[in-house]
Amino acid sequence: MFLLIILLCGLCLWQLGQACYHLWLSPLSHIPGPKWAAISLLYEFYYEVICSGQYTREIENMHRIYGPIVRVNPYEVHIKDPDFCIEHFSPVKKLDKYGWWYRVFGGPWSTISTEDHHVHKTRRGTFQNFLAPRMVRGFVPTIVEKLKGASAIMDRHVRTGNVLNLSNVYRCMAADVVSAYVLPTSLNLLESDDLGEEFQSSLRFFFETATSMRYLGFMEPIITIIPSIIFNAMLTQPAKALIRLVRKLEACVDDVIQKGPDMDKSGLCLLERINNNEHEKDEMFRERLLQEAEQFIVAGSETTGHTLAVTTFYILQYKNVQEKLLQELINADIVFDGNLEITKLQALPYLSAVITEGLRFSHGVGSRLPRINKSSEVQYKQWRIPAGVPISMTSRLHHEDARLFPEPYKFSPDRWLQADSKNLKKYLSPFGHGSRICPGMHLAIYEINIAIAYIFTHYTVINFDTTEADLVSKHDLGAPFPKQDSKGLQVTLRARVTE
Repeated sequence: MFLLIILLCGLCLWQLGQACYHLWLSPLSHIPGPKWAAISLLYEFYYEVICSGQYTREIENMHRIYGPIVRVNPYEVHIKDPDFCIEHFSPVKKLDKYGWWYRVFGGPWSTISTEDHHVHKTRRGTFQNFLAPRMVRGFVPTIVEKLKGASAIMDRHVRTGNVLNLSNVYRCMAADVVSAYVLPTSLNLLESDDLGEEFQSSLRFFFETATSMRYLGFMEPIITIIPSIIFNAMLTQPAKALIRLVRKLEACVDDVIQKGPDMDKSGLCLLERINNNEHEKDEMFRERLLQEAEQFIVAGSETTGHTLAVTTFYILQYKNVQEKLLQELINADIVFDGNLEITKLQALPYLSAVITEGLRFSHGVGSRLPRINKSSEVQYKQWRIPAGVPISMTSRLHHEDARLFPEPYKFSPDRWLQADSKNLKKYLSPFGHGSRICPGMHLAIYEINIAIAYIFTHYTVINFDTTEADLVSKHDLGAPFPKQDSKGLQVTLRARVTE
């Protein structure tokens, strides 16, 4: 008993010493912010884990109180200054990722989680060209094919008059598109009996678990020694669904590796391209391919599906927006087949403005993006930030900044048709900034353009009691998620009669 008291007293003294260091002796002690955040990660843990992805909102509140720079935990600084972030996150800057923050999203071997700038550049180089606009344009027929699969589902609801959860359709289509690009075979969720409900529950479980394990990583060794019979009994249905998804991806990776390099590069998926271009394969190569597959499919499904649902919702909320968009699309006379000219579609000014505004509202990445400059200190106004300190920004805080976007909560495509809109676009960052910008950006943009144009030219879409609360981000868990009991974008459909 006496020994236990000594240990507890020692732990308390150690924690007190840590608190004193972070408050008064740390190189970040001069950065403003709440004292509780400076002392311990428990402050962030409360908002991120207990409150499920609410720290972004708390950081926004910190900026209201303390100004444009705040200390969000003992080791990291957050800056809300769009012009500074554009300069600091410039593609020419050789910034590293903050390993503690990113390691949970796909593992340390995936490109998205690679910490070192130079290693990331090498890994990204094995597939960079495959995701360039020219290459993605060749994938447009597959996007149209998946959209026709979604259209078959919508046609059934036209005939029956039943309410359709369009959010589910969008996420299934997004998953089918990105998996067809990444894997030898698509996931084909549009053909699933549950319309991807299991897949979507597994994605949310993944993001929630990943967020928790960032702070509870010390529990991983404990989990590994739990007997499998007990561990399996503890698993929830979303957890089981996630395991089934991983097993499916493992089978695809093994198939790619066993097939070996293919000299005929036509028709290769992304994993096959990496397998062809990776010359120095070590014992972790299989794990890297698996993590790349997980990264692309998780990111490319949730964010694109969310953007499509949010954009559609706001088009339906504003009758004048819907009328102007439909008229432009009718006049353009786009033919949605394998010969669809994506450049012609993207050249439509009002469609482009609608989608740009949809990207601003949906935000892309929901949480903050920390980067580290290891080579030199960073000077922000009167604050000096030592080299090696993570500095983060959050796209949503810029997208909702009234100084940049007057009436930021009004869906206004016209703001992107003004004389200065080109300059305004530099503050839009749904795909991130700099050399770490989302590699699947062009695939997502093409898909969003095609889907929105197709749906509003082929159907009269009617909102069925869906509110903003069912779609706007409530939980920022890497990807933005609505409230837990959201029913998604519920609509009824009528076939649009074209003259």
